[in-house]
Parts: sequence; structure tokens; C-alpha cells
Amino acid sequence: MIIIDLDIVTVSIWDKKGENVRLAVKFIDRVMNKEFYVITPYFMLELISKWKYSQLKDHIEDFYLKFTDKMISNEDLDERIESMNVDDKKIIVELMNHGIKGEDSLLVLVASIFDADCLITFNRIHLKSKKETINEVLRKNGLRTIRIAGPEEV
Repeated sequence: MIIIDLDIVTVSIWDKKGENVRLAVKFIDRVMNKEFYVITPYFMLELISKWKYSQLKDHIEDFYLKFTDKMISNEDLDERIESMNVDDKKIIVELMNHGIKGEDSLLVLVASIFDADCLITFNRIHLKSKKETINEVLRKNGLRTIRIAGPEEV
């Protein structure tokens, strides 16, 4: 069970050259062949809806709608947070204090509380390079640690 960060889908659709394009396209092909069970938090689609580039936005939304096995609604997220007695705001602020963007912090929280096997991303600055810090924050707050990996690692 995986969560696919927006950067993977964006690179596979939009970028035309570079090593990441090859990795993203190969990974997305695996997703389309149902090699993974994909969960997607609805807030990612809300983020995309605010983008200016409608053609890219439409392609990304289409991908997530077609290839998501379980869409996690905002209500699902709120219910899980409440049932687990998680102080989500505290955790997100703590992650942000370590240099992790708010939307990435929320993605980390979703991956942890919904037991995703892996969060797939190219994001080295805010996610991959801070795996240990992220998992330390999750552990400290009584949550399950997560695996953060690039598409080439799964």
C-alpha cells in the first residue's frame, strides 16, 4: 500500500528529459499495471485544483482518480486522527519546525496513521533527506514510522 507524492506524477506527465523522467514513467507504468495498492488523501486533489496550468492539473487529477484504490476523504482523515487521539496540529508544527513543508507534513501523517507501506517521492529536500527526523517525530508522538523512498527503490 503506497502513497504517491505529486512530484512523481508531475514529472511523469510534464517533464521531457532527465533521469527522473525515466524513473517516474517506469514507476507510473507499474502503478497502471496495478502492481501497488494506492491510497490518496483527498487534500492532494484540493492542492492540485489551485494550480494555474489547467492541462497539467487535469492530467494529474485524472491519474489519481483512475489509479487510486482508496481515496482518503478529509472526513476519513479527521475520524482516524480522532480515533487514534492524535494531536495532528502539534505533529505538523513539529515537522514544519524541522523544515518539512506543511503539505508534506500532512502527507507524512497520513502515511503513518493509514499504515502505508511507503511514501513514494522525489522530494529530497523536505522528505527523503529528513527520513530519520520525520520518523523520530512520529515515534516520539506514538505513531508508526514510515518508509520514504524514490520510485527506483520499490
